[in-house]
Amino acid sequence: MGSPSPTAAGFRLILRRPVVTLAEIAWRWTFAAAVWFLGGAFLLQYAGSLSVNAVDRLLLGTRQPALILRALHRIFHGSALRFTTSGLLLAIALTVAWIVLASLGRAATLKAMMEELGITPSPNTRRGTISSLFALNFLRAATTLAAVVAGFGALLIASGVWASTHLSAADTTRLWLASLLLVWISWATLNWLLSTSALFVAADGLGALNAISATVGWYRDRPGSVLAVGVWFGLIHGGAFLTACSAGLTVLGMAAALGPGPTLFLEFLILAVYCGVADALYIGRLTAYLATIRGAPAYARLPQAPMPIVSGPEGASIDQNELILSDVPLPAT
Repeated sequence: MGSPSPTAAGFRLILRRPVVTLAEIAWRWTFAAAVWFLGGAFLLQYAGSLSVNAVDRLLLGTRQPALILRALHRIFHGSALRFTTSGLLLAIALTVAWIVLASLGRAATLKAMMEELGITPSPNTRRGTISSLFALNFLRAATTLAAVVAGFGALLIASGVWASTHLSAADTTRLWLASLLLVWISWATLNWLLSTSALFVAADGLGALNAISATVGWYRDRPGSVLAVGVWFGLIHGGAFLTACSAGLTVLGMAAALGPGPTLFLEFLILAVYCGVADALYIGRLTAYLATIRGAPAYARLPQAPMPIVSGPEGASIDQNELILSDVPLPAT
């Protein structure tokens, strides 16, 4: 009986156990809602702390660009430190919340994946899973921060090159975009490595650093299987993205007939459906990776029954090296 492909195992989990996908959507969307709510509240609170006097209102009412800029400068003067400090505190709090939610959510989904594939975790897995996932997600957050800093650094480098060599604006933009592409490739590679390492944490009970090393070795030994899973799920994800874009453009084309309210509702609905499909495909891809690591079907991991020992009439076992039991012909005498 041939074992199904890892890609089929991933899709089977999505179809047979949709609760796993719903759990992934629950913790991801909860964090996204918290980010939007706290970000909006932060901006409203900051805007409410700004003082606008009669002179500023007069300058804003002139509708002259120079006077409006002067009024904005007067309004925002002295508030940069307050905005920066509050923004940093909010970013740190959201990062800590993401690390906690991502670790607990990933532990729950990985447990369901292993149950679906019939994988029994090692005895040391339960004790160190959460702490190792915390470490991996902390490294992911640090990598994202490094990528953001590198993006601003790429802008400063391009600006410095433009100022010192007097390159054209088009060439400077190309240099900046090329630097951003390198930063994005580096971040995407490290983020994939750290997120996939959670599979070895859950299945083998490895620490964060050992799981990263095991992931690198797994990819080195089986690059074809890893790339095949990524290509299949990537193609389907790309098709879902193109479908969502087409639907969104179609709704925008009908905005005059639908009106602003239904148009915004349909756009948000299309966005929600696409995000749900993307989360489901992510769960399926992780399941396929886990099936590649361990083998999807449970029967493939069952221990083989020992070979029976053939005994003689007096209970003595027969020597398996005897030529009478072999297919090798006797030499001619």
